[in-house]
Amino acid sequence: MALWRAGDDGTLLLEMGTAVDQEGIASAQALWTKDREALLAGSPAMNDNRALIPLRVERSFAYLDGIEPKRLDVETIASVAAVAAKALLRDREAAATQPSSLEDVRREELVATLRLHEWNIARVARVKGVTRKTIYDWLKKYEIPRERVAKS
Repeated sequence: MALWRAGDDGTLLLEMGTAVDQEGIASAQALWTKDREALLAGSPAMNDNRALIPLRVERSFAYLDGIEPKRLDVETIASVAAVAAKALLRDREAAATQPSSLEDVRREELVATLRLHEWNIARVARVKGVTRKTIYDWLKKYEIPRERVAKS
C-alpha cells in the first residue's frame, strides 16, 4: 500500500509507502489522471487489480496493487486503508488537530477487522487472540451494529 495526497495544484503526491516502484507510481498517476474528479468527489478508481481509493484523511488516497475484487469489496479496502492512513499520519494530525480518543481508534480498528474478515466473529476472535464473547462484548461496548454479509 502507498499513501498519496492531492496537492493544492492538482497533482498527486506520494506521501509514504512500502515497496513503491516505478510501475506502481506510474499506475497511481494514470488512475489519478483518468479519474481525478471522481476521486476528489469520493469515488474509487480501479483498473484491473489496482485501485486508488479516497480516504477521509486530509485529501489522502490509498494505492493498492494486486487486490482481488472477489475477496474484498471497495468499502472494506477503504475502511482498512483509512485506519492505516490515520496511523501513518498520526503525528502530523496530532500537531494540527485534537487526536481521536483511544476508544475511537479501537472502535475503528475493530470495524475494519470485522469488514476484512467478512464479519466472521470466530475468525476475528482468532486474529485478535480473544474469545468470541469478547468480540460480542466489544460490539456492545462500542455500539457497533452487526452487519450481515453475503458469503462470497
